[in-house]
Amino acid sequence: MLASCPICKKPTDTETHADFPFCSERCRLLDLGNWASEKYVISEPAFDESMFEDLERDITPSDADEQG
Repeated sequence: MLASCPICKKPTDTETHADFPFCSERCRLLDLGNWASEKYVISEPAFDESMFEDLERDITPSDADEQG
């Protein structure tokens, strides 16, 4: 599969680049650094927090003691 490196935009290929979708280890590490320094963020939660509220409400105190 052909694509462009998300860091430097050079062409990259799944068959020739072990660091795909990056063109090199350098670009892969730069991307990791961007995540670590919070340069990238996820704009929306990956889950709906109300889902946990419903779960907590459904668990009875005796169930919580057994799990704890």
